[in-house]
Amino acid sequence: MRLFLDANVLVDVALKRVDERGTPLWVASTLLLDEIYKGKHQGLTSVLSLYVVYVLVNPRNTKSGDTIARDKLRGFKGFIEVVDLTDSLLEESLAEKRLRFEDALQFVTARLADAEAIVTRNIRHFSKIKEEIRVLTPEELITQINR
Repeated sequence: MRLFLDANVLVDVALKRVDERGTPLWVASTLLLDEIYKGKHQGLTSVLSLYVVYVLVNPRNTKSGDTIARDKLRGFKGFIEVVDLTDSLLEESLAEKRLRFEDALQFVTARLADAEAIVTRNIRHFSKIKEEIRVLTPEELITQINR
């Protein structure tokens, strides 16, 4: 399955994020990335997603943070296809009025890359386009894969 990974899925893993109740969000995201790494599914992401990971891994913009963030991005790039941000993709995203611009960029990138699903923590951000592409959390996808 061709899976478009929203930034928050990568951030889960990069920062080993937990939710407000202390539940580790990174576990399902790591299991998903492992499936992709093993070649069971194809992972796709955008330049925007990688930029978000960089900024959140290095919030103070330090030299050591830069090194860590770049290493994480290189690691992701080793097995996740990065879809180019093109002028036509930007134009389609600007024309997409159902979503906020950031989410429109992700949706249009996923669609143009022939992704079968968007994997995200922000399901409701994509509620207006869920008839056009599947939108799942990492947990939902892992459950489906393991059936």
